[in-house]
Amino acid sequence: MSLDWTQKKVLDFFREHVTRGTLVFRVDDKHEIVLGDGSEPRAGMTVPDWTNTLKMALSPDPGFGEAFMHGGFDLVNCEMEDLIKVLRLNFEGGHSTSGFGSFIEKLQALKFQIGQFTSVRAASHRVRHHYDIGNDLYTRFLDPEMQYSCAFWDDGAQTLEEAQHRKMSLTTQRLKINEPGLRVVDIGCGWGGLSRFIHRETGAEVHGITLSTEQYNWAQEKRSEMGGNMKAGLDYHLLDYRLFADANAGKYDRVVSVGMFEHVGRHQFKTYFEKVSELLKAGGRAVIHTIIKPRAEFTSPWIDKYIFPGGYIPAVHEVIEAAEHANLTVEASNFHAGRNYAQTLIAWRDRFRKVADELDPEKYDEEFKRMWEFYLAGCINAFDAGEGGGGMRVGQFVFTKPGFEYA
Repeated sequence: MSLDWTQKKVLDFFREHVTRGTLVFRVDDKHEIVLGDGSEPRAGMTVPDWTNTLKMALSPDPGFGEAFMHGGFDLVNCEMEDLIKVLRLNFEGGHSTSGFGSFIEKLQALKFQIGQFTSVRAASHRVRHHYDIGNDLYTRFLDPEMQYSCAFWDDGAQTLEEAQHRKMSLTTQRLKINEPGLRVVDIGCGWGGLSRFIHRETGAEVHGITLSTEQYNWAQEKRSEMGGNMKAGLDYHLLDYRLFADANAGKYDRVVSVGMFEHVGRHQFKTYFEKVSELLKAGGRAVIHTIIKPRAEFTSPWIDKYIFPGGYIPAVHEVIEAAEHANLTVEASNFHAGRNYAQTLIAWRDRFRKVADELDPEKYDEEFKRMWEFYLAGCINAFDAGEGGGGMRVGQFVFTKPGFEYA
């Protein structure tokens, strides 16, 4: 086996750092080099060139994801989340310990802090960045109700559709729409699936809010397909939740928000719950569904750049403190294991892979497909509760506004 100078340097770098798990480098069709202690987890990759290795060494995030997106290396007999897990085991702590690497880390932290300030205009732009990619993409891998959040598999659901139905049903139960005439607002309603479900199952009047034009148009189209009786009492608004709350103070009995809180930015947490409280009548109730991190830490620079600009996943205490600041009372904190979201992401990826070659190549080129694969795999790893995983889970918090009479 003959290695050129750059390959030797690349392998020397990884050999120095990879001591746990197993990382297999494929040099060519006949030769592989095995690093680590031979234990699980196990992953394989082709040998990246020196330029991509230097990027990863100085700034693993976003350097590693960018190297894969741009074809700097390929996977060998594994999924991307396997490779991420091996690398996290050996490189956890983020960036290079060199002075230049530490400098990059500080710049990234500063950029993150600045990016968390979310004006109404910035929020609209950030939502469109991800959710207005095109419904021709999302319809190909989501369930028919277009649920783009964690499905609940824990009760034995066998399909994505069953698990998403379980999520919508349990969310609706926690809202306690237990009398006629209640009004509900769905903040960050997406394509309107949960709004339609709540309206259909309970008869409540439901208003959904989104900043995505593609989502709004889809939701309105689905509403127009409903019968006249069902259509009444269901509406959608293309508007920032802050502006909507300013115009509708005290008009709603229930607030629901699924997968929206992660997008508002850490510096907007208090504002978000102030607006939730403002929308609610005295005695009102809110169910807020969000991803939860084990501890407060800044967002992955790769995710912030390519997937969810300005997003921030909270720790439990950040949710509770912001809600209590808005004079909301915590009635319940319901947690769902990260494996639920990991299984949801795997289902989405399976469906995406089946149709990837059918997507418009001008909109969804090879770099986009590799980006999407990395995004889904990175999230699968984030919900892995084991060593080398991110340990994230999902929380559904139930809050009440003073005046609520417990049933």
